[in-house]
Amino acid sequence: MSEVAEAASAILDTRVLQIFNKYPQFIDYIHISDQYSGVKQQEDAGALTMPEVKRVLLVGLNISVKGKLLNNDTQDKMKSLLQFTFYILDKLRRFRLSKEAKNKTDKNRLKVEETFLKTTHAARAEAAAQKREDKRQAEKERILLEEDPDKQRKWEEKEQKRLAKKRAPRMKQLKVKAL
Repeated sequence: MSEVAEAASAILDTRVLQIFNKYPQFIDYIHISDQYSGVKQQEDAGALTMPEVKRVLLVGLNISVKGKLLNNDTQDKMKSLLQFTFYILDKLRRFRLSKEAKNKTDKNRLKVEETFLKTTHAARAEAAAQKREDKRQAEKERILLEEDPDKQRKWEEKEQKRLAKKRAPRMKQLKVKAL
């Protein structure tokens, strides 16, 4: 899978394809990303910020030997695969996308970020409302602990005003110009 075909065709040159064809039983996967954020999280993970990303090259090689001694042929194959990994790493270090491909990836990533922000908007709004409610509750407790009944009465009036304003229907005010 590839986000941009240009990247795949640049990385999968003839030398890489030869290694794939020569050692298919030893290569489980190759994952190349400049936006790797770890194992995919569950949908309801509750993350309110985009995960941190990093550039990675993950190569999964099947070298199960379970107590067997590696013969020279197998050691040579492993050496070739390790050299292949460093070849890809060096190739990636020098690789640059064209302007069109870079614009396409930026656009795709912007869409992903917007989608993430839309899905987390409700959770962020709920967290902000909870924070405001906790702040009000702390203020109420602080006022009730004081011995001054005048302060308590003023706070109650202020709170009643706030609740009445919250319950009142919202109306827009329009200004009409006289000619």
